[in-house]
Amino acid sequence: MSGRFLRNLDWLILLATVLLIAVGLLNLYSVGHVPEDLREMVAGRDILFFQRQLLWALLGFAAMAAAFSIPFRYYEGGAVVLYIATLLLLVAVLFLEPAKGSSRWIALGGFRVQPSELAKISLIFILARFLAEKRHDPNRLRIIIVAFGAVIVPVLLVMKQPDLGTALVFPALLLPILYWRGLDEGVMILFLTPVASAFLTVFSQSVLGEGKYPYPLLILFVAILAIAYRRRARLLQSIMLVATNLAVMLVIPTLIDRLKPYQQQRIFAFLRPESDILGSGWQVYQSKVAIGSGGFSGKGFLHGTQKLLAFLPERHSDFVFSVLSEEAGYLGALGVMMLFLVIIVRGLYLATKVKSRFASLAVIGICSYFAFHLLVNVGMTIGLAPVTGIPLPLISYGGSSMLVSCFLIGVLLNFSASFYEY
Repeated sequence: MSGRFLRNLDWLILLATVLLIAVGLLNLYSVGHVPEDLREMVAGRDILFFQRQLLWALLGFAAMAAAFSIPFRYYEGGAVVLYIATLLLLVAVLFLEPAKGSSRWIALGGFRVQPSELAKISLIFILARFLAEKRHDPNRLRIIIVAFGAVIVPVLLVMKQPDLGTALVFPALLLPILYWRGLDEGVMILFLTPVASAFLTVFSQSVLGEGKYPYPLLILFVAILAIAYRRRARLLQSIMLVATNLAVMLVIPTLIDRLKPYQQQRIFAFLRPESDILGSGWQVYQSKVAIGSGGFSGKGFLHGTQKLLAFLPERHSDFVFSVLSEEAGYLGALGVMMLFLVIIVRGLYLATKVKSRFASLAVIGICSYFAFHLLVNVGMTIGLAPVTGIPLPLISYGGSSMLVSCFLIGVLLNFSASFYEY
C-alpha cells in the first residue's frame, strides 16, 4: 500500500468511528451490568449484549477493512448487481417464518442478517451510479421518476415485513443525493411540502379524533404555499404543488388506517405523548426521565437507575442514547453527537474534493445515512420524532447495523485515500 494512499486517508473519520464503537460497547456493558445486591430483585436481564456486540464490532472492523481495500471503481461497476441481489433478499425474507410478528431476518448458521440494512448500501450505490452520468439531468421528470422508482421498490418490500422505520430511511437517502447532483430548489420544495401536509393531517387526527380533520385550515396552508411558490416558478409547477399536497391530505387518513395498531400508537404517542403515558407514551416518557436525570455530568458509569430497574424499554437498541445520557449526562451526549458530526462534516468535505462524480454522490448518500439515523434516533428519545426503531449507528445493539455502518465508513476511508482518482 503506497505512502500517498495512507497519507490521504481521513484519520479523523477513523478515530471518530473507533471512539463511537468503544462508547457503544461500554454502554451495552452497562446495560447488562447488575450489582450483586440487586440480582435477585432484577430478573431476566440479558447480560450477553456486550459479548455479542463485541463480536459484531470485530466483524465490523473486518468489513471496514474490506470496504477500504476494494478499488472504488468496483462499487460503481457492481452497483446494479448489488441492488438486484438485495431486492431478491428482501423478497426472500417475506417467505420465511415471522419472528415477533415480522419477517426481517435471514438466519445464516448462528447469525441473523437483516437484508433491509444491506439495501441501504445498494441504494446509495445505484443512485450514485445512475445520477453520475452526465446525460441524466436530475431536473428532468424522467430521471426523477426513475430515481424514485429505485427507492420505492425497497420501501414497499420493507413495509411489507413490516418495518416502517427502516422504510423511511430510503427516501431520506434520495433527496440529498438529488440535491447534490443539481436538483432545482423549486422541485425540492415540491417534494418536501407534502411532508408538512402529512404531518398537519396526522396531527389534526390525533387532536380532534379519528375521522375529524380541519380541512379548511389545511387547504389554506396549501393555498399559501401555492401563492408563495408561484412568485418564482412556472404555473405548471404551482398546479403540481397544490395537487400533490391535496392528494396527500386525502390519502394519509387511509394509509394510517392500513398501519398496524402498534404503528398507529407510536405515531399518535409522538404527537401527543401525554395522552397515554402508561400505554403508547410510556417509552418516550421514561426516556425523557432518564435523560433529564443525568443532568450535566451524569450519574456515572454503571450507575443509571432507569436501565437498572428496567423502567427504560429497549435500552440496548432503540433507547441506547437514553442510557448514555443518564450515565454520562449532557457532556457525554454532546460528545457522542460531536463524534458523529466529525464523520458527517468530514464526509461533506470529502464530497467536494473527490474527482469522481460517482464517489461524490455516494459520499453524500453515506453522510445522509448517518445524519438521518442520528437525528431520528436521538429525536425519538427526547420526543421530537416518533418511535420508529431506527438504531443509532455504531452504538445500538445489532449485528446488521454494525456491519453496514462499518462498511460505509470503510467506503468513506477508501474514497478519502484515493480522492484524486476518476
